[in-house]
Amino acid sequence: MPDNAKPLILLTRPQAQAERFAAELHDRTGGEVEVLIAPLLRIEPLDLPPLPPDAALVFTSENGVRAYADAGAAAGQFAYCVGDRTRQAARDVGLQAVSAGGAANDLIALIRSHPPTGPLVHLHGRHVRGELVERLRQHGIVISGHAVYDQVALPLAAAARGALLSGQEVSVPLFSPRSAKLFAKALPDGSICRPVCISTATRAALPAPIANRASVAEAPTGAAMLNAVTRQLSP
Repeated sequence: MPDNAKPLILLTRPQAQAERFAAELHDRTGGEVEVLIAPLLRIEPLDLPPLPPDAALVFTSENGVRAYADAGAAAGQFAYCVGDRTRQAARDVGLQAVSAGGAANDLIALIRSHPPTGPLVHLHGRHVRGELVERLRQHGIVISGHAVYDQVALPLAAAARGALLSGQEVSVPLFSPRSAKLFAKALPDGSICRPVCISTATRAALPAPIANRASVAEAPTGAAMLNAVTRQLSP
């Protein structure tokens, strides 16, 4: 590996999110990083079920918002969103959205402190964790959940395998426990990598030898992940 080689970052997020994060990394570092995009997940929309006209929506990802909008659903409905980026995506498609500014626990606290006047509908991916719907029901909230997109697993691209076996340490941001599991399963023997995980649950999804080398962002947000990755790149 050349002494002047740029730090190498492997992004395994779905294509659109990976491209955005790559642009943010480029801006943050002044282009002093090499970014390789090799998605391990592809987002595919599912059918949107009929929604009660008085329902408020719950989104825990931008993918749910996109699936809702792509299905031609009505604008103007109220939406509770897990974070600021999801809120902005919801506002961009005409929803009246508020942000919990964090993780699932923050979203539950927001809904409990500002409960809806009608039913809630959580629009999420086929692979979902955290039991958000059940936890809200335990607090007396009327809510249903519907999968409106699938997260289809993809094989690790040959270019990514080559980078991991190049002898240069590769920084690998991981944004969910499922992504962590898929990455660990695809990781070729002899790889040199240092994961950056969005949460302790994401790190816990990695095998111990990899988890021991992983760092965790200070908060489960894109901004915190950007900070964590750039911090790891600092000498």
